[in-house]
Amino acid sequence: MAGAIDHTDLMANWQSGDRVAGNLLLKDLDRELRIIAYAKLAQESNSSLSTGDLINEAVIKISRLKKMQLTSKAHILAIASRIMRQVLVDHARAKKSNKRDHQKVTLVTNIAEWKLPIELMELDLLLMELKDIHPQRADIVEMRFFGGMSISDIAVVLDISEKTVQRRWASTRAWLQDRLSG
Repeated sequence: MAGAIDHTDLMANWQSGDRVAGNLLLKDLDRELRIIAYAKLAQESNSSLSTGDLINEAVIKISRLKKMQLTSKAHILAIASRIMRQVLVDHARAKKSNKRDHQKVTLVTNIAEWKLPIELMELDLLLMELKDIHPQRADIVEMRFFGGMSISDIAVVLDISEKTVQRRWASTRAWLQDRLSG
């Protein structure tokens, strides 16, 4: 197993204050973090954030997670994806509250089965509602829609079968589309 990187050990060491571990972890995850950040920014039409800005915000917030035990590379990326979504939502809220700039922030997803343009803050409200009803389904939406994670990666993070993820993603996507269109 020489050369293999143990992401969970690096994360634990980084959370304990080991900057070298943090640098190694971030260097190894850089490509995936850039893909996630790029995908999120491509979905959001009016953001002034760059890919680097989004990654930096996520890294700062991840480094502050002292009590959360991250169990795998996929779990770390799922958390990064969730944090990036929240950064975009916070950014959209700040833009909306700015009296000089009232642009609507709309997401355009690259997930083929999604049919509607989505207003980011409206989707965030629906995700909060969904989290109260079905927390795991909200997690699936965050990982799939915002993180661009595959069904198999989501199954690993949530420790459920791929078929279960597919069923829950399909039904939740239909619920969201119904709520967004009506």
